[in-house]
Amino acid sequence: MKRGFNILMLFAFILVIIGCNKNKSYADRLKDEKKAIGRLLDDSAFVLIKDYPENGVFEENEFVQLSNGVYLNVVDSGNGNRAVLYNTEVLYRCRFRYLDSDELIDLFAPHHYPIEFIYGNHTVSSSYPAGYQLLSEGVGSILNYVGDSAIVRLIVPFKVGSPRSQQYYETIFYDRLKFTFAP
Repeated sequence: MKRGFNILMLFAFILVIIGCNKNKSYADRLKDEKKAIGRLLDDSAFVLIKDYPENGVFEENEFVQLSNGVYLNVVDSGNGNRAVLYNTEVLYRCRFRYLDSDELIDLFAPHHYPIEFIYGNHTVSSSYPAGYQLLSEGVGSILNYVGDSAIVRLIVPFKVGSPRSQQYYETIFYDRLKFTFAP
């Protein structure tokens, strides 16, 4: 009887230890994310500017934090054609990494298909698996600022990330993201 009780107590202790390590609160995860974004900005010598530039021109190392929490750096604002809400089919390619990883994933390679979606609808139009992991409100919202053929750099917090990012609390840094509008 005593042996069974000891085994039960050991099992309960192990469950408590495992549970304590994996069950961070949402607030703790937001704090961790804020620190990770701060480290990325500092380590990369990025400068956070207060307002979106009136002329739309960013310095190479300047980012602005948008109202939805996304950090944006516009490399090229595109050709002037703007997306029409719920009408424009958008394709994008990107190079990115999760903030908790050093692995840079390059979807500009020819064997990767672009990720397709309709502006305003954050649902992937194609069957390309990466699209489900990457398409998000955070990515789509950038089309309020840029147009066809635009190239940007982004930091997308998990709260406006893809369903995967939200599930696993993954913040994504897009080193390069290019939008192209379908004809």
